[in-house]
Amino acid sequence: MSLAEFEADVVVDGRDAIMGRVASKVAQKALDGERVAIVNAERTVITGNTETTLEKYRTRANLGSDSGPYYPKRPDRIFKRSVRGMLPYKTTKGREAFENVRVYIGNPFESETASPDEGAPEPEVLDGTSLDRLSNIKFTTLGEIAEDLGANVTW
Repeated sequence: MSLAEFEADVVVDGRDAIMGRVASKVAQKALDGERVAIVNAERTVITGNTETTLEKYRTRANLGSDSGPYYPKRPDRIFKRSVRGMLPYKTTKGREAFENVRVYIGNPFESETASPDEGAPEPEVLDGTSLDRLSNIKFTTLGEIAEDLGANVTW
């Protein structure tokens, strides 16, 4: 399904937002029947010590065998996997909710030719998900994790 075919009810901006908090709120909106698009997934953060976080994701990526299961390397896929973990995706209701979630690197809804009155959705920041940059919380962005896992950096 292309971007033009996906009409999102809610567009969530993941910039400087804590991934787990955003994922849980997005999962709830998807279960309520809304179509949700998350933009700027590579700028979403995971709180905690950087080395510990990177080691955890390296371990996840190295588990499994040559035939699977695989853990994603790209930031949009990592984010979508975290949303999947908060949905009952093995049930019909969970599968339908998971199909209503799209995660993007960057913001494909933003274009230079589209003006705000043409219906281009404005990304919103969900309440309680933003990281306070003035605090001294340690964090790692999904872009840094993906780069460490060996993803091709295109963002």
